[in-house]
Amino acid sequence: MCGIAAVINGTEQEALAMGEVIKRRGIESNVTTVGNLTVYFTHLPIETSEYDQPFTYKGYTVWLNGFISNWKELCKEYSLIAYSDTELLAWWIAHKKDLSALNGFFAVLYYDGKEAHTFTDRYGIKQLYKTKHQKKTYICSEVKGFRAISQLIPDFDAVNDWEYSLGVMTDNTIWQGIERVDCLPLIFPEKIDISYEDAKVELLRLWKQSVERNYKMFAGCYLSGGVDSGMIAHWMSPDYSFSVDYQNELSEIENIKINSRGIHHTLIANYELAFQYSWKIWEVLDDLKVGSCYTNFAIAELASKFCRVMYSGAGGDEVFSGYMHRYNKPINDVIKRTSKEGKHYDISHREYDFRYLKGILVIEDRMSGFHTMETRYPFLDNDLVNFALSLPEEYLENKRILKDISGLPKEITEGKKRGFSNPHYTNEEWVELCLNFIT
Repeated sequence: MCGIAAVINGTEQEALAMGEVIKRRGIESNVTTVGNLTVYFTHLPIETSEYDQPFTYKGYTVWLNGFISNWKELCKEYSLIAYSDTELLAWWIAHKKDLSALNGFFAVLYYDGKEAHTFTDRYGIKQLYKTKHQKKTYICSEVKGFRAISQLIPDFDAVNDWEYSLGVMTDNTIWQGIERVDCLPLIFPEKIDISYEDAKVELLRLWKQSVERNYKMFAGCYLSGGVDSGMIAHWMSPDYSFSVDYQNELSEIENIKINSRGIHHTLIANYELAFQYSWKIWEVLDDLKVGSCYTNFAIAELASKFCRVMYSGAGGDEVFSGYMHRYNKPINDVIKRTSKEGKHYDISHREYDFRYLKGILVIEDRMSGFHTMETRYPFLDNDLVNFALSLPEEYLENKRILKDISGLPKEITEGKKRGFSNPHYTNEEWVELCLNFIT
């Protein structure tokens, strides 16, 4: 986790002003000017204690927020000597290699000697935002950085869509003139002909590869009573686990106990927590997505007292068809998250799943960034996703093949599917609360 705040044709003071807003994303920072680009960078060293940002190679100056999980493999493939993923990235960009080969989660800004360029990973795990004013272009890891240089004005067409779908269908933000930097393309591969047993063998190999790529000592895991986070805890052996549980029928405490690994902390989301943290999160939120997230803030705050790196199970449902309970519904009945009326969309359930996932990832980025942590997503390893999405649908239904390689007991794999609802706010109540802050 790091942070970028940059201006093209602007001043160092503007970059510093934006950077001051997002400085919690790292623990050390600098300001660099190349050509007409000035960049404030706040760095959270994870893989190396060396401060290697920006890195310059053959006239290219590169800043990386995130982690290229297969950088060592790429170095070996091309017989390169590099001491960090940033160094590998600079070589990769300078030699115009295929960006789709980069695995992991990242937002990248680079200067080629003439102009600045940006891109982010294909899932939107890391975000960059941009806005233009007169002849200046501003770029920042979080929307709220722009508040330091101008007023944020709601885009009411986007707000209407957000009230309808909780922002899932809004391609950019709910703020006028503020857009997301383009992600690398997410490609849905052609289906392959493979036996179920062979598919399990290959999927397990790719899962172990993702575990190895994402593993970090002294890490923690966000843990529920379900398959995805339970599988991460089982295979990645975190030093700490962190759970949110409830006082009513939403409680998963018995399955949470089964999934428990490492030193385990459980936070009970009672009414006092809901009241306090539904106000605290306004220090963090700037890109409203996928409903109430005060529990995300609370559990990230707790985890940050122990860890710099956290594992998340986000992506398991989207990749392995975990939403079978709603796939037989008309897609617009699924998109409609509140009683608000909105326009109709012609997309597939799979496309909607990945749109919804982007919203989850925005929230997780804000919570981890505010608490100076990095979150890793083993289910979103590109090689794993590419293979899983190529499998026959019957292998994926209700996470069938994932459960079969999970190594988890039947109490978990055969348990009832639970959503992420909470007892304190309906979607309509959450939207009303949010509107009080943005209008």
